[in-house]
Amino acid sequence: MDSFTLRRALVLSLAILSALLQLGCDRGKEAPASAGFAEAAVTKLDRARRERTLGKLEALRAALTRYAIDHDGAAPEGSSLAGISAELAPRYLPIVEAEDAWGNTMSYASDGRAYSIVSAGPDGVSGSADDLTLRDGAVTGGT
Repeated sequence: MDSFTLRRALVLSLAILSALLQLGCDRGKEAPASAGFAEAAVTKLDRARRERTLGKLEALRAALTRYAIDHDGAAPEGSSLAGISAELAPRYLPIVEAEDAWGNTMSYASDGRAYSIVSAGPDGVSGSADDLTLRDGAVTGGT
């Protein structure tokens, strides 16, 4: 390659590099379209996990209601779903699933008269606004 062709290739390469850098710098000023898609996908996934967790809570509610009918209105006493699973499965529920759809262990508490089951929700922190709570047959929370 002669020096003229080499200089021409170098100038052309620098021009292309400069244009690419300019385009790259301008891209940071606007959110890429893919960011909106990713956010929508995460929102839909979170909504699906919420619905799945609500389904698990509903299955537990139905099992605890049938248990109470057979035990003069009492709920199984305990402090965890694992601890009461032998009382519920398989007669009232084939399998007692203790994890919510986010992979967090749901808490259970009952003194025999009242019960509560809490899913810590998407953030995995109990006591926050996104918790789903089943208390004596009614689901609340999950904002």
